[in-house]
Amino acid sequence: MYITDLTHFLDKSGAIGPVKGPARAMAQFHVDAVAHASDSTSEALPAPKCFKCKKGVVEAVLAQDNAVVWVCPKCRIEGRISNWQGSLWDLRNRPPTSG
Repeated sequence: MYITDLTHFLDKSGAIGPVKGPARAMAQFHVDAVAHASDSTSEALPAPKCFKCKKGVVEAVLAQDNAVVWVCPKCRIEGRISNWQGSLWDLRNRPPTSG
């Protein structure tokens, strides 16, 4: 199980810190999981593909303790993301788009 503090991937301005390589890919996966899990609008963002097997689409939800918990149904890898609240990917207060 991956236990992640989202702030470890962010720079001082709140953007993704790593600019390339595996650290960037891992950071992008985590922010995508946070955005997906925290977006409750009908236009919710799609869940990210698993960073490990690259085949499964992860299931990411908010736990009772407000961590984002995710699992890949293909390879069964899982994780918890903390300290995401208030980040650029916290979409709990995202207004619905009018179409």
